[in-house]
Amino acid sequence: MVRMKQDVGRIRIWRNDALAGVELLRASGTQHHFPKHFHDAYAIHLHERGTMAFQYGQPQVALKPGNINVLAPGVVHMCLPAEEQALNYRCLFVSPAFLQYAVLDPGATRLALFERLLCLGDLELFQSLGNAHRYLETDDDAFEAETLLTSGLAALATYSGQQPHARIEAGSEPRHVTTIREFLDANYDRRIALADLARLVRLNPVYLVRSFRSSVGLPPHAYQRQLRLSRARQLLRLGTPPAEVAEMVGFADQSHLSRLFKQTTGVTPADYAKGL
Repeated sequence: MVRMKQDVGRIRIWRNDALAGVELLRASGTQHHFPKHFHDAYAIHLHERGTMAFQYGQPQVALKPGNINVLAPGVVHMCLPAEEQALNYRCLFVSPAFLQYAVLDPGATRLALFERLLCLGDLELFQSLGNAHRYLETDDDAFEAETLLTSGLAALATYSGQQPHARIEAGSEPRHVTTIREFLDANYDRRIALADLARLVRLNPVYLVRSFRSSVGLPPHAYQRQLRLSRARQLLRLGTPPAEVAEMVGFADQSHLSRLFKQTTGVTPADYAKGL
């Protein structure tokens, strides 16, 4: 029988009071395997040690030290160590509102989406974003950290080749997928049966699941679970006790929330709340 190695590394998530709309993560010596999930913010990954495999479509991306990976809110992905070596990395989770504040020129109204952006060799940009992360970690100079971060986000927009006011056309997912997604968005805390969704869109349940997974990246039940975890993070930020959060978002109990929360974020709900 294959035994999974215990992850003895450390993952920390926190917010700096001086900068609303930005959440930070630092991983040191970890081999944590993050299953398929998505974020409600722009996820900016700064890789420092080891090789991490990112999966968000084909082909798989291998991140090495000095690489930057950016994913837009809602992009389903999976990440795990590609080798035996433990990983060090930093992440910035930037809300759409903060990115809009940082990147849009005065008078502009439309923000280009960094749907998927991989930056492999811009050392100056990597150092700028890394320095912003470190300043926000130590709380030495929030003014300088915000300056570095906003400058780095603007440089990311330039690197992506997209202008901040450029219009991004909506996706072309099937109408029944949109209907199901909107239903789950509105009812993430309810117990839902596959039969309910099949009746909603009048489709065979097997085809429904296959089509939804193909368009969204997750089957409907896993998408609902991610919505619950996303809402749980929001409630924990507001100071809601984990036991209450579990009930409010639709999990069976606190242990169910804790197990899935740590699997997806690398920390427990209680540790997450302590960093806010």
